[in-house]
Amino acid sequence: MVGTKVHVLKCLALGPVLIMLCQAAVAEEPQQSPPENNGVWLDSSHDYVVHHADNIASWMDNFFGVSRVEEEAPYSTLRLRMEQEWDELDGWDSGLSLRGKVHLPKLNKRFALLFSDDDERTGTDSLLIDRQDSPDDIALQYTARERKRYRVDFKVGLRSSLHPKVSGRYRYEYPLRPDLIGRFSEEILYRTDDGFASRTRFELDKIISENKVIQWYNRVNWDEDEPGVSWRTGISFNRRLSEKRALSYFLAAGGETKPSHYTSSYGVGIRYRQNIYRHWLFAEVQPAYHWRRPEFEDSRSGSASILLRLDAVFTRDWD
Repeated sequence: MVGTKVHVLKCLALGPVLIMLCQAAVAEEPQQSPPENNGVWLDSSHDYVVHHADNIASWMDNFFGVSRVEEEAPYSTLRLRMEQEWDELDGWDSGLSLRGKVHLPKLNKRFALLFSDDDERTGTDSLLIDRQDSPDDIALQYTARERKRYRVDFKVGLRSSLHPKVSGRYRYEYPLRPDLIGRFSEEILYRTDDGFASRTRFELDKIISENKVIQWYNRVNWDEDEPGVSWRTGISFNRRLSEKRALSYFLAAGGETKPSHYTSSYGVGIRYRQNIYRHWLFAEVQPAYHWRRPEFEDSRSGSASILLRLDAVFTRDWD
């Protein structure tokens, strides 16, 4: 318990220092004029983002920092995240992480370097399901094809266990109605330590008004070395309070199909996020209550939790 408190104090002390360093780095960056020609695929990405700038679903994904949006953005992003969490069963925990994407225009405009490329938390997983400790990855991403509705990516990466990973992903997005957007993606992976795997995702964004949207998220994971499949589903009601504040109410559940079909976790929560002090700094609080059953033989137990998060987010067109 004493070690945990010391670790928490170190993280709290380190956070402001890192944020000041990032602020200083941004202040020293020279302002660059936009490039005249970034290639057809980059222009297509930029036009798509600009065209949907007033779309509340896109605004929510960007504001809450959905990793899928950052992976597909035509710009480089650096996200420094400090978290402090209390759980009724596990007590206090803290963490400091760095996530980002850096375009490599000198190599090829289709290449980008991803770090903390965790396939287990792509999309809105960190919001809608129990957060898990997972290995940090680094990967080289190649955008093979990109159009207004679909995108094809390939990645070659290295996990924290030093085992290589390769993957290919197809994503398709289509407005089923003017106020209903459907999104499907399929990713096939091969990891030298765990074998083949697949990640199937389906999402719906239902636009209620210019400041409200309902988002439904589904994921099915298959791993060669695991029996059956694991599934996750969640629905959230997101509301934009202002250009600097947003609120989200969510329900989530997840489970396994083998050796016995059961729901391992379900819960409810609220997520409040606000831009503070600088345009690149965000504070967040997320109280929740979960009912967990880690194994089929275990009895289900409920626990309350609260997550405090500080995000420093920097973006730049490195071309």
